[in-house]
Amino acid sequence: MSYTVIDSYRVKDLVNTQIEFRFPLSYGVVNGKYESLEKISVVGTLTQTYDADLHSNLGTIKFPEHPKVATYLQGGPGFPCVQPLTNSGFTKELLTRGYSVFYMDQRGTGFSTPLEVGTIGQLVVREAEESTEAYSERVAEFLTNFRADSIVEDLERIRKILLGSTKWTLLGQSFGGFCSFTYLSRYPESLEAVLVTGGVPPIHHTVDQVYQATYQRTSERNSHYYSKYPQDVLKVHQIATYLSQNDVKLPNGGTLSVERFQQLGLSFGGTGGTDTLHQIVTKFHHELIHFQSPTYHTLFRIESQMSFDTNILYALFQEAIYCDGNYSPSFWSADRLRKLPQNQNFVFSPAMKEPLYFTGEMVYKSMFDDYTELRPFKSVADSLHNRKRWTQLYDVDKLKSIKWKDVPIVAASYFYDQYVDFDTTMKVKRSIFGFENLRQYITSEFFHDGIRADSTKVLGSLFDLLATEID
Repeated sequence: MSYTVIDSYRVKDLVNTQIEFRFPLSYGVVNGKYESLEKISVVGTLTQTYDADLHSNLGTIKFPEHPKVATYLQGGPGFPCVQPLTNSGFTKELLTRGYSVFYMDQRGTGFSTPLEVGTIGQLVVREAEESTEAYSERVAEFLTNFRADSIVEDLERIRKILLGSTKWTLLGQSFGGFCSFTYLSRYPESLEAVLVTGGVPPIHHTVDQVYQATYQRTSERNSHYYSKYPQDVLKVHQIATYLSQNDVKLPNGGTLSVERFQQLGLSFGGTGGTDTLHQIVTKFHHELIHFQSPTYHTLFRIESQMSFDTNILYALFQEAIYCDGNYSPSFWSADRLRKLPQNQNFVFSPAMKEPLYFTGEMVYKSMFDDYTELRPFKSVADSLHNRKRWTQLYDVDKLKSIKWKDVPIVAASYFYDQYVDFDTTMKVKRSIFGFENLRQYITSEFFHDGIRADSTKVLGSLFDLLATEID
């Protein structure tokens, strides 16, 4: 058997079976061989509607005679999937349509050889008297095996193990959509259909072009925020002034610098994000007035808003996901572009007259000083951001050759998406797919988290597009 069932359980009408696979760390050429001998664990959960015939023995994996399987690719990078415990959301939408759903913890996350300070020290053992620079280079090289191309190789092997020659369908959210296009670039013959939500990758766009658009979208979200809550202009400035004058520590030992406080703007990309931030600003400011410092409750809430401590790949690979092929280093793109004249509102000065803008889905050098769990990776991050050798993620010629009749591709594209720029998505659509493939559900009703905000409407619209083109 080429897998191990590590857990299986029933929750009402759901059956979750957690499966562990052992795959090569590297799928590249290592010591003259295509795959490395070193193995890592990759774990996924198969979720099915309970069937008395199929699930008489919960430790055994069975499919109907003609299986329909949808694989969900999580956004990120660096986030695991959450095992569904209720028949709701997009899980329900897929199960209702007769699918079994496979949720894979992408390598480096969740159960799949998770990467953090404690585990990397065991996976990449530092040699005696090895310099920090040399060790950081080795860790960076190790981490390059956790990108989208390796994730896709894992998935294709899982498909063959579980389904043989049967195709499956992909549902990719955000970064999961990027992975879906890498899958299309390598194994289109393995795919029945591809559904993407907020995740058409910026193919043929440089890292700087991506972040130029990201700054523009984030500026628009800041303008909306301050239009909605004009009273926060002064409050935010006063909070930033306080943070610039005090060494404020968060509960886990992290530093609440001005830049880290600005990173709360990441929430602007989701439903209710501006309202959540307004609540934090109001409470923080209120506490400065009455107690001259923020309370533990406020500091803990701010710390909990961000995932960089618990999901280090989200920080380490935030720019690397846009590095496609050799000679495409990022050189700390978000950090560099922040200093451009058009982005001056993102840089705090006590004397500034304009509103201080919150940042979005960007990673800065200062984060590797401010976040407790990122501090040990400061040199590693620098190595990754200066790296010029990257694997190719997309085969444009192959993507152009995929017709609707071969693999239909549908995407939910959000007009106000702060993370995956709408204009860039449309350029990719026109330059690569034209009218040959990639039907879109375009909406201004939802933000980047549309699939969670209204799974029925978003997925329903995508399945409608699979059935027929809609005006």
